[in-house]
Amino acid sequence: MPSQAEALYLEALQDYRDNKSSDAVVKLRRAVEIAPGLEDAYEALSVVLYNQNQYDDAIAVIGKWIAVNKDSAMAQTNLSRCYAAKGMIAEAEHAQTEARRLSWKADLKGKRATLPKIDHDERISRFKQVIEFDPADVLGYYSLATAYQDAGMLREAMETFLKAVEVDSEHTSSYLGLGMSLETLGDSQKAAGIYEKGIKIAEKKGDILPLKKMEARLRILKNNTKS
Repeated sequence: MPSQAEALYLEALQDYRDNKSSDAVVKLRRAVEIAPGLEDAYEALSVVLYNQNQYDDAIAVIGKWIAVNKDSAMAQTNLSRCYAAKGMIAEAEHAQTEARRLSWKADLKGKRATLPKIDHDERISRFKQVIEFDPADVLGYYSLATAYQDAGMLREAMETFLKAVEVDSEHTSSYLGLGMSLETLGDSQKAAGIYEKGIKIAEKKGDILPLKKMEARLRILKNNTKS
């Protein structure tokens, strides 16, 4: 049974789907008052306020979210969108850079850590909910694709990584994920093409970690073709 804060969060999602944005905002604000650590509620509240063009209020909410979790890449991504909407380009670029840094940090930490058993169904359901709430959220698609990948659902992972690069054609980590998914599914030729495209974008953006990984995968594919 969900807690009071979680129940308010779920009710707010339904209100938003029913075009009752004001009711959703009230419930989400109450949810984070009751449970200041409920990050999903901060995420939802910032998106609702952003979609209402209440950018300053959204930025304030994201500030509280970051105070709860300074390592949230999603918070920095949402912050970047708000700054961009206000025309604060330098601040938007800084927040986006921080989002990429935190994503890489989480990726490296995940590879070093010994993780407990993962509830794949719960992760997949949670990220589907994020996408349903904001279909333009590239990190939602990327996270869902990664969850599919971890669960061994390779076809679903490939299709979701593909959707991620459709939503954001410069999200280099999704190009890496898409290429690796295609490799696993046996389509090395398409994977090589995806890596080549992703490498060009990563070079332009200065996304070093995805760049190095894609270059390494592409070299392996080319060497395998020669042998």
